[in-house]
Amino acid sequence: MAFTIPDGAILPVKPVCSRASASKLSMVRYDPTLEKWIPTAPEDEVGYGPMGTLLRAGPKPFLIRVFNPENYEQGVFKFMYNENMSRMEAQGNFDAYLENPNDWAYQYFQEKSGGYKKDYVNEGMDPQSLILKGIWSSLVFALAFRGIYCYNTGEYFYEFLKVASEK
Repeated sequence: MAFTIPDGAILPVKPVCSRASASKLSMVRYDPTLEKWIPTAPEDEVGYGPMGTLLRAGPKPFLIRVFNPENYEQGVFKFMYNENMSRMEAQGNFDAYLENPNDWAYQYFQEKSGGYKKDYVNEGMDPQSLILKGIWSSLVFALAFRGIYCYNTGEYFYEFLKVASEK
């Protein structure tokens, strides 16, 4: 027997919360009529951009953010509300979750039990890490472009090594 909702019925939709909502300092609220999380302060709408996501968490969360921005924002707002976090901290955690949910969950429970609290906002954003990411990215792109070139021309991938060793 299936349960049906009568037409025109307005049902309360309560967000799932990990803590009592009375102690929330977050400026995000859930609007049951729109079924969306809504920021109530302008600073809750501003975080780091898509390139920040790419640099902090890699291509997987970046692509999710670019191709599904509405759900990404809703996930960040829900993090802000449930964990009473700032926008930047919620974005960092959500990006880490999108990159690898199992590792993020392990780290989350380590933090809750008094362990090391990981800084997802600033980790890997120092100049040395950014330079290293740039070098590795350029090497990966060079190999990818070499592969595409060889595929299109029919040339052997390692042909440039033979030419260099013959000289």
